[in-house]
Amino acid sequence: MKVKLIDIYNSVPVMNKILETSMSASLAFQMTKLLKTLNDEMKSIEDQRVKLVEKFGTKQEGNDTLMVSDENKDKFMSEFGELLNTSVEISWEPLSVTKVDGLQLTVNDMARVQFLFKE
Repeated sequence: MKVKLIDIYNSVPVMNKILETSMSASLAFQMTKLLKTLNDEMKSIEDQRVKLVEKFGTKQEGNDTLMVSDENKDKFMSEFGELLNTSVEISWEPLSVTKVDGLQLTVNDMARVQFLFKE
C-alpha cells in the first residue's frame, strides 16, 4: 500500500493509544506487524529530520545542542515538509474497520489513522 510519510508521522500518537488497548490475539498480531512497519518508517523520518537539523542548525553556546535559527526555520520546514509529502510503499492491507470495532477512538484519532482501515 502506498502512503505519505505525513500520514505515518501523524498516526504515531493514535497508534500508541491503540497499542495500549486490549484486543483479540489475531488483531494484536496484525497490529504488531503494522507497528514494526510504521516504526521503521518513523526511524527513517527521524534520521532525515536530524540531517536537516544538522544542515540548517547551529550549535548553542556552552553545549553541543543544535538549534534551527529563526532565519533558517522556513528553509528547514520547507525541506521537512517535502520529506513528509513523499510517498512510500508499506506492506499493509487496510483492515476492515469492523475488525477494530471495540477500540474507542475519537473522530480526530480516526482521521489520523483512517488510511490503515477500510469500510
